[in-house]
Amino acid sequence: MNSKNSRSCSNCLKGTVITINNDILCIEKGVVSQDYVCSKHRFMPEFSSLKRRINTCLDCENFIVYDTSKIEEKAYGICQLFTVRKYDGKKKNACSKFVKRSKLEVS
Repeated sequence: MNSKNSRSCSNCLKGTVITINNDILCIEKGVVSQDYVCSKHRFMPEFSSLKRRINTCLDCENFIVYDTSKIEEKAYGICQLFTVRKYDGKKKNACSKFVKRSKLEVS
């Protein structure tokens, strides 16, 4: 196992553990192994009160939003990879095919 002082995605602020296989869902790189490390690594602070940002379907490039007029409340749309049914993209966590959206265009 890695020590607390060595850099890895398992102790990076930008990663979230995927409970299925213990890989890391990185905000920058997508799904990576626990021992992977990139140049954007930032050590996670020691205090436990920090809430990590968990990506949702709304943050993914593959999620198509249908009604952007009320995006603050709900973001109904579909995932172009997996579904044809509309759902709230703010409520569902990102999957292993997550690709960070560059910017959500609200019209």
